[in-house]
Amino acid sequence: MKAMNRMAVSAVALVTASLVPLAAFAGEVEFWSPFTGPDGNAIDALVKEFNAGAGAAAGVNVNLLIIPWDDYYTKLSVSMASRTAPDLAVMHSHQIAGFVKQGALEAYTPEEIAAAGLAEADYIPQLWTAGVVADKRYGVPIDAFPRHIYYNKTLLEQAGLDPNNPPKTGAELLDAATKLQALGNGVQGLFFQLNGSGAVRNFYSFYWQYQDDLYNADMTDVADGFAETAKKSLSTLKAFIDAGVSPKEIIADSAAQFAQNKIGLSLTQITDLPVYQTAAAEQGLSFGVAPLPTFGDKPATFALGHNFVIPRGTPPEARTDALVFVKWIGDNSLAWAKTGKMPAKLTTLNSDEFKALPEQSLIATSLDYVHFPPALSVQPQVDRVVQTAAEAFYAGQVDVDQAVTMMVDGIRQELAKK
Repeated sequence: MKAMNRMAVSAVALVTASLVPLAAFAGEVEFWSPFTGPDGNAIDALVKEFNAGAGAAAGVNVNLLIIPWDDYYTKLSVSMASRTAPDLAVMHSHQIAGFVKQGALEAYTPEEIAAAGLAEADYIPQLWTAGVVADKRYGVPIDAFPRHIYYNKTLLEQAGLDPNNPPKTGAELLDAATKLQALGNGVQGLFFQLNGSGAVRNFYSFYWQYQDDLYNADMTDVADGFAETAKKSLSTLKAFIDAGVSPKEIIADSAAQFAQNKIGLSLTQITDLPVYQTAAAEQGLSFGVAPLPTFGDKPATFALGHNFVIPRGTPPEARTDALVFVKWIGDNSLAWAKTGKMPAKLTTLNSDEFKALPEQSLIATSLDYVHFPPALSVQPQVDRVVQTAAEAFYAGQVDVDQAVTMMVDGIRQELAKK
């Protein structure tokens, strides 16, 4: 909680010092997390482990409040505006710049980062950089989750394909999806999201295979070549719909259908992994993972990461205590990686224990060429522009030229607001 709440707690502690140890009130850190399901179970277990061990030794106790994703950013924004924000919170990397612009976050100082034992050399470079806005650090990275493909080994084998040699290029992906679709019996060759955040992340993944920059150097306009590259990106997956090997309609339960051997290839992200691991254990699902196939001039894939951020108004002692927890999470991130994440810490990524995780360690190879959205205050609004245009295009409401015009016009409007 913020300073006023801490002062009240301290006052109570002083009055009742003879009855209650001061340590029961000192070192409390209010921590908000949006993780639910397997992720929620994992973060809850980690908090309890910290509190019982390293936290107790350091005099720090973390109070976890889980707020589901659908309400998380709204409630976090309201709490920040009303000065009732937690001491520590989780935030997607692409959201940080917008909250910084609102004055809702406080930067970590180089001195407190060093005092906490956090060092740039210990982190994956792209993830460490993603938490920086205007040369100041607002986020300490927790993880990353890039786009990739899952493939159903049973269905690949039935289609006459090598179940241990998944598609690596766009042409191979189309060939595999065509052969899988020919199996009939309701099998879909390739699933990818036609709507929501998945449509945005797929668009960026393939865009970056052809071109690195979304914006010009001062981020006041789209980059040179944006329109042509955007057309290539949109057309990449539309070709699978036109070939009849990907569904035209939105599928809400794709993970369940994949687990039931009704989808041969699924373009999604590593966070779905626990669902498929459970299906493998309980239903005999045989699956594998592979990096996103290359359609363009070079391999590339979209990634986001979760970061620890400090809301404005968090008192100094709470910042110090929170960083004890942040450091511990990084040092003990193998448990978090098992939920289907790429750990931010190089020590975990390079450990024998992580390398023994077959799916995670394979997807980690794509960290060499992942792209994160730019640290731009209006990036979430830009994402919504891209989403609207992509959804309209996949639904057949506009052609590719119209979709790209929607993107360019909408992005320019958002950039003018930054």
